[in-house]
Amino acid sequence: MATLEKIRKRKVWLAAVIGLALFAFIAEAAFEVLGRFGGETDAAKVGSEKIDIISFQKRVEQEAALDQQSNQPSQLDAATRQQQVLEDMINELLVQQELDKLGVDVSDWEITQLTIGKSPAPAIVQFAEQAGAKSPAELYDFIMNPAKQGVQDSQVAQLRMQWDQIQTDLVKKYKFAKLQNLLMGCMQANDLDRAQMAQESAVTNVVTFAKKDYASVADDKYKVTDAELQAEWEKMKSLFKIDEPMRAIHYIAVPIAPSQDDIIAANKVADAAYIALQKGRGVDSVRLLGTVKVDTAMLTQKTLPAKVRDRFTGAEVGATMRDTTTTNNKYTMYKLINKQMSIDSVLLSYVVVQGDAKMQQSVMEQLNGGKTLDELKKAYPQKVDGKLDDWQRLFAIPDSLKAKVNNATTGVYFVYNSNDQGATLLKVGDKKAPQMFYTLATVTYEAYASTKTSENLRDRFQEFLNKNKTAKAFTENAAKAGYNAVEFLASSSSPQLGSQYSGIKDSRKAIKWAFDNKKGEVSPIFSDNNEVMVAVAIDDAYDGEYLPYTFPQGKEMLTKRIINSKKGDDLMAQYKGKASDLNGYAALMGTQIDTARVVFSSNGDPKMGAEPGIIGRIATAKVGTLQGPWKGENAVFVYQVVNQEKEERQPTKEELDNRYAQTRGSQIFGNPRGIYQILSKATKVKKNLIKFY
Repeated sequence: MATLEKIRKRKVWLAAVIGLALFAFIAEAAFEVLGRFGGETDAAKVGSEKIDIISFQKRVEQEAALDQQSNQPSQLDAATRQQQVLEDMINELLVQQELDKLGVDVSDWEITQLTIGKSPAPAIVQFAEQAGAKSPAELYDFIMNPAKQGVQDSQVAQLRMQWDQIQTDLVKKYKFAKLQNLLMGCMQANDLDRAQMAQESAVTNVVTFAKKDYASVADDKYKVTDAELQAEWEKMKSLFKIDEPMRAIHYIAVPIAPSQDDIIAANKVADAAYIALQKGRGVDSVRLLGTVKVDTAMLTQKTLPAKVRDRFTGAEVGATMRDTTTTNNKYTMYKLINKQMSIDSVLLSYVVVQGDAKMQQSVMEQLNGGKTLDELKKAYPQKVDGKLDDWQRLFAIPDSLKAKVNNATTGVYFVYNSNDQGATLLKVGDKKAPQMFYTLATVTYEAYASTKTSENLRDRFQEFLNKNKTAKAFTENAAKAGYNAVEFLASSSSPQLGSQYSGIKDSRKAIKWAFDNKKGEVSPIFSDNNEVMVAVAIDDAYDGEYLPYTFPQGKEMLTKRIINSKKGDDLMAQYKGKASDLNGYAALMGTQIDTARVVFSSNGDPKMGAEPGIIGRIATAKVGTLQGPWKGENAVFVYQVVNQEKEERQPTKEELDNRYAQTRGSQIFGNPRGIYQILSKATKVKKNLIKFY
C-alpha cells in the first residue's frame, strides 16, 4: 500500500479531475462554435482527410489551458494561437499519412522499451516520479494490476488515462524519428557529390572587371507595356504562386493614447502618489489611490536597479526617489522599506523519512555518523528519500525555516518537522557571508486615455471613414487627415495585421472582414485591441493559384526587370566592340576597374553584386582573356581572369559530407520544419479557418 499512499499525496489525481472537467467544457464550447458557423465542419483539409472544427477547437482550448498553467504564460492573442494549433494539426496529419504510406510503425517490444524498459523515455520517468513511484515499471504494475495493492480499478482509472496519453505521444515521436532517419538516410553524399563539391571549391578566380550599373541610367525613356509585363510574368510565374487566398489591403491604426489633458491629470495623480509615498515607512497610503501599482522586492546592492543604487545604498529606511523621466507615459517612484544584514544563500540537503520517531532518530544518527543517502535508501527502500546540496537564497525560504537555518551547525542534520508518520531532516552544508539586503517598493502609475479622449479619437476616425468610403480615397487621403495608411498583403491565415512579431494584436476580425467583403470597400472601426483602433480598405482580392502581374509589389519587380533588360540592351549596343582592353571599356563606362575573388561554390563577390549568371562564366573563362561586354541582371560587365589560385589542401571525406549536409542535405531538409515543407508540397492542403474566425 506504500505506493498507493505516495501516489495519493501527489497532484496527479487533481490534475486528472481538472482535465476531465476541462474536456467537458471544451466539448461544449466546440459545439457552440459549430452552431455559430452554420454547420461548416472543416478547419482544414489535408489530402483527402479533414480536420473538423470541433477537434480543432478542443485542441486550441487545451493548448491555452496548458499555457496558463506554465510559469511564464505566453502573450499570444487568440488568432495567433489558432493558426499555430492548426499548423501543428496539419503537420501531424501530413506525417501520419506519410507513415501510413511507408508502413512505418512501432512494435509492442519498442513500446515496452520506451515505457518500462531499461532506459525509458524521460517523459514517462518524470510522470512516474510525479506519481510517487520508484520507477515507470512500478507505476505501470500498480495502475494495470491494482488488485495486487488491494486497490479498486476505478481508483487508478485516471492515472491509466494519463499513462495511455503519454504513451501515445511517445509513439508519435518515435514514429517521426523513424521517418526522419529514413529521410536523412536518403540524403548522404556519394562519391560523385564529393568530387563535385571538391572541384567547386578547388579554384579561386581572381578577376579584374569594370561594370556599368543600370541604376546609374535614368528610367525615364524606358516605357513598359502590359504585354511586356504579362510576358515577364510568365517567365517568373513560379514566384507568384500562392497556397491560399490573399487580399491586398491598406490599414490605418489609430493608437488610443492619452491626450494632453490626460497627461496633466496623470501628473497630478503621480504627484499625489509621491507625496503619499514620502509619508511614513509603509506604502499603504499609496495603495489607497487605487490606480497605482506597488511591487516590493528584497534585493542585494548588486541587484538594486542601477538608477536607484547610489541613492539607497547609504540611505536611511524610508528614503524615496522619483524617476524624473517617463517612458510611454509611465511614472515610476521608489521607497526604501527596510535594510537588514542577512546570510545571502545556504547550501541545504534534505532527507525525508517515512516511519515512527524511533526510525527517524536512527536515520538522523546514521546520517550524522557518515552514512550516505544512497546507502540509507537501499537499507530502507521506499522509506527514505531526499535531495543533496541545493543552494537556496535565504530570503526566499519560509520564515519558519530561516531561524533554524541561521542557528544550525554546519554539516549536521537536524529535524525540521516531524510527526508519528515521518520527518524531514535538514543539513546546512555551507553559508555565504552575510550582506546587506534592501527591501525596495517600486510604485508605478501609467497614464491612460480617458473615456472622453477615446471617444474623440473614435469620432474623428469615423468622420474620416465617412468621407472616404472607397479604398482609393482611403489610401490617398489618409496622410492629409493625419493618418498613415499601411500597405499589407494578408493571407487567409494571417493572424493579425502587420508582421508576425510586431503586428497589431487582436486584429484578426479586420482581416476576416477583408475576406468577407469586396474589392474597393472600406471597413468599419475595429477596436478589439484596447490600445488601438483599426480600419482596412480592400485594394484587390486574389483567389486564384497565382498572384496576377497587376499585384503591386510583383508589378514593381517585373517593371524593374524589364527596364533593366532594356537598359542592358542599350548599353551593350553602346559598348560592344568599342574598346580592346579593360581600360578602354572602363573609360567608356565612366567607371573604375575593380578586383574580385570568385569561387564557383559561392554566391560570387559582393563587389560584383547579385549576378547568378556570372559565376559560371568566370569559372570557364581563360586566364588573361578579355570577356564581354556581358549583359547581367543589374549591370553590364567586362572582365578578365588574371589569376587562378588552387587550393593545395584537399578536403577530407568527413568535411565534404558535412558540407553536403549543410548545403543540400539533412541539415536543410532533415529537420522537422524541412520535413513538413516537403510533405506539404506533395499534398494538397486547404485551410478554412477564415470561414470561422
